[in-house]
Amino acid sequence: MFEAEIIPGLESFAIDELHSKFGANVAPVNRLRAGFIRFHFRDRAQLLHALRSVIAVYQVHSFAIPRPKAFLGHEHFVRLTNILSGAARSFPRPPRTLGIGTAGARSSVMRRLLQELLDNLNLEAADDGKGELFVRLLPKRETAGWELLVRLSLRPLSAREYRVANMPGSLNATAAYAMTQVEALKNEATVVNLCSGASTILIEHALIQSQNQLLAIDCNDAALIAGERNASASGLGHRIRHLQADVGRTPLPSHTADRLYADLPFGHHIGSHETNRRLYPAILQEADRLARSNAAFIILTHEVKLLRRCLQQSPWKATRETRINLRGLHPRLFVLRRNSTRI
Repeated sequence: MFEAEIIPGLESFAIDELHSKFGANVAPVNRLRAGFIRFHFRDRAQLLHALRSVIAVYQVHSFAIPRPKAFLGHEHFVRLTNILSGAARSFPRPPRTLGIGTAGARSSVMRRLLQELLDNLNLEAADDGKGELFVRLLPKRETAGWELLVRLSLRPLSAREYRVANMPGSLNATAAYAMTQVEALKNEATVVNLCSGASTILIEHALIQSQNQLLAIDCNDAALIAGERNASASGLGHRIRHLQADVGRTPLPSHTADRLYADLPFGHHIGSHETNRRLYPAILQEADRLARSNAAFIILTHEVKLLRRCLQQSPWKATRETRINLRGLHPRLFVLRRNSTRI
């Protein structure tokens, strides 16, 4: 049994990816609380590292014990350490740190359990509480006992290797992946990312679509440098062109884009509500100029009310809206299409 941790609101994207990548090897998929699904997998667990829609994947082990203190008993502790040792051997390099996620993590029992595991596995306690070897302990939901969930990877899968440069407010890569999946797109297409930031959206897009022309546009020097570094680290630097320009008045010809993306400033880490009041109408107008017939404009924003007001005065209308939970914020993913077909 495996459990996938997902950005709440994006569970359907993870389910779709599981079925499209692994087909009959995945069954069944059960939704738990928001942000978690469980499934059986009939192939090698390492193949699940290919998932791009999930934060992390855990293997689930059941223990017939009444309370966490029983993990310290000889039989259960030996089994626990054997499971963790096996997980560590599956990593590309030995882990250096260990973390336990559970309710009551600061209790005397949990502190003792962590210390015993550190001593037996020759690891250090993780400063961030998680570490490279990360486990969660949960009471079983429907029957007596406890579960040990062991993360399959040294880092969360959402921590992409290509992210060598970050910007304040950089988009979570699994959210960027979801943006690339909300609408199908033909192979021969031109894709424009306005407010491209660290280029996460276009890198995720390029990893799926190998024949699209990709253009990242931002007015910020630091963002473009970060985007170029990340694109190079992903091996896709030759496919993504970076252009410094005002996103409300780009130098591109009209009717250029088959798809547009924008991770619009939330007004928290980047920008402000006042600047967004000017930016949002301008970017909708420019996107309309750039869009070819039937082009979709896919937007992520926390300024939901502002965007809706701006849409009332724009040629775009929302055809899909997905609410997600991102670091305690609740932005929405919008799919926009023009109100009339362009000839």
